[in-house]
Amino acid sequence: MKILQMHVDFIEYTPVKREIKGAEDIDPRTVREEDLVVLFTAFESGDDAALTKKAVAEAKEFLSKLGTKRLMLYPFAHISQDLAPPGEALPLLLAMEDAAKESGLDVSRAPFGWTKALQVKVKGHPLAEMSRSYSHGGPAQAPKARARREMTDAEAMARLKKSEYANLPETDHRVIGERLDLFSFQEVSPGMVYLHQKGLALRDALVGFLRQEYAKGGYQEVSTPALANTALWQVSGHSAHYKDNMFLTSLGNEEMGMKPMNCPSHFLIYKTRKWSFRELPVRYAAFDPLYRNELSGVASGLFRVKSLSQDDAHIICTEEQAEGEVAKLLDLMEKVYGVFGLAYKAKISTRPDDSMGSDEEWERATSTLTRAMESRGWKYEVKEKEGNFYSPKIDVDVKDSLGREWQCGTFQLDLQMPKRFRLAYTGSDGKEHTPVVIHRAILGSLERFMGIILEHYKGALPVWLSPVQARVIPLSDEHLEYARGVAGALAAGGVRVEGDFSSGTMGAKIRDAQLQKIPYMLVVGKKEEDSKTVAVRTRAGAQAFGVKVEDFVSTVASEAASYR
Repeated sequence: MKILQMHVDFIEYTPVKREIKGAEDIDPRTVREEDLVVLFTAFESGDDAALTKKAVAEAKEFLSKLGTKRLMLYPFAHISQDLAPPGEALPLLLAMEDAAKESGLDVSRAPFGWTKALQVKVKGHPLAEMSRSYSHGGPAQAPKARARREMTDAEAMARLKKSEYANLPETDHRVIGERLDLFSFQEVSPGMVYLHQKGLALRDALVGFLRQEYAKGGYQEVSTPALANTALWQVSGHSAHYKDNMFLTSLGNEEMGMKPMNCPSHFLIYKTRKWSFRELPVRYAAFDPLYRNELSGVASGLFRVKSLSQDDAHIICTEEQAEGEVAKLLDLMEKVYGVFGLAYKAKISTRPDDSMGSDEEWERATSTLTRAMESRGWKYEVKEKEGNFYSPKIDVDVKDSLGREWQCGTFQLDLQMPKRFRLAYTGSDGKEHTPVVIHRAILGSLERFMGIILEHYKGALPVWLSPVQARVIPLSDEHLEYARGVAGALAAGGVRVEGDFSSGTMGAKIRDAQLQKIPYMLVVGKKEEDSKTVAVRTRAGAQAFGVKVEDFVSTVASEAASYR
C-alpha cells in the first residue's frame, strides 16, 4: 500500500467520469474541505485489512500532533504500478474508513473508481507532505519484488513515449514547455524533469541574474556532494523528522542519503576554519541539485518535482546581526519579485509541536523575524505551529496566472542547528560563541519558479530570459553564408541566437518564430548583405530596416541589462 500524507489548507475535487466498471454510484458534485489531513492511497497486490489498520494508526498519531481529528481518504491509483484489482481495492478502502471511524477520527472519503478534477493547497510546514509504503514488514518498507522478465519492444516504447497535453489549456506551463522545446518528463525518471537546451538556457538566465545580486551582497558560492552518510542527517535532526522523504542507499556498510537540503553541508564548510566576529556574517550560496522523495503521484509538471535546485543560501552571523540581515533579505526579495511583476504575500510560521529547542529561544527568533518584517512595513499573517522543526520562518507565497498560491521565498532564523553542529566564532571578548543561521531562498525551487513565470508571461519571456533572443532568417539560399556570418557575430556579442536555414517559405519561418515566442527575427537578403545590415522584426510585428549588426547587439545587451 502506498500513501501520500498531506496536511492541507484545502482540498477540492469534482468527479468527472467513471474510470472503471466497478466505480461507486455517487452524486458527482464538487466537494471542498479545509484544514485537514488527506491520505492519497493506492492499494497493491497482497494488501489486506491489517495493513489498513497500521496506516490509520500512524495517521491518527500524526493528527494528534496537529491537534485535529479530521481525515480524508482519497483513492489515488497513480502512485503505484502494482495495483490490486478494483474488486480487492474497494473493500480495503471501506475497511480503512471503518478503522478510522472506530479510532475516533472525523473521516470523509473521496469516491472510488472515478476520474476527478482535483485542487489541493498544502500547508507550509515541513511535515505537511510525507510519502509512506506499507507491507507486512511494516511501514516504510521497500515495494515487494515482482517476477522479472524482459520487456517487449512495444512495452519499452510505451514507457518512453512522450507525454501529450491535449486536454490542458494553452497557457499551462507543460504545454508551453513542450511547444517551445524547453523540457520533458519521462516515465523512467518519475517526478523529475529533463531540461532541454533551451530550458537549461532559461534556468541559466535566472541563475545569472541571482549571481549578480549575490556579488553585490557578499555571498560565497559553494558546491557540495549529493551523497552523504546519514550520520550527517542525524546530527541535523532530519533523520528524525524527514527521513521518510529522503532517497537512501548504501555504500559498503554505510547508510547514505541523497541530500534533500544544503544546510548541513554548508555547516561542514564553515567548520573547516576558525572565524572571528569581525568576519561575520558569512554568506554561503548554492544551486546544487536536491532530492526529495515526495508527492510523485500528484506531481504537476515543474510545480512539484523530486529532483530540484534552489537559490539556496545560509547566512551565519551573530544573533545581534540577524534582524538587519533579514531586513536586507526582504529588500532583495522585493527587488527580485518586482523584476517579474509578481504578486505575493508573506506569513510568519511559529513553533510546531514536534520541534527542537526551548520556548525562550523560539520566542527570541520569532520576535527577530517579526521586527524585521515590521521595520520594512511588510504586512503578514501568522501561521500557528507551521514553522520548521528547528526554526520559525517567514514564507512568501507567489500568485500564479490562475490565482493559485505557491510558496517560493523563505527565511528561517535557526538557533538550533548551530548548537548541534557546534558552530563557533571568537567574540570581542576572546571567547567562543555560537552564531545563528538564516536559511534563505528567494525564488525557492528554480523548477517551480520557471513554471510560474512561463505561465505568467504565457511563454513570451522578456529578452533577458528568452532561451533564444534572436533568430536569423535568410530570404533564400543565396544568402545562407551571410546569414551564418550574422548569427556568428551575434553569438560572439553574447546574444542567444539560432538560424532558420530550412527550405520553408519566408512566411512560414516568420510564423514559426512567432509561435516559438522569439523576441527578434532578423531577415537578411541581397539588400542587407550588400549594406552589411539586417532587417529586424519583433514578435509583436514591429519592423526596422538597415540595422547594423553591432547596433542590434547593443540593443539586446541593453534590454538584457535592464531586466525588463
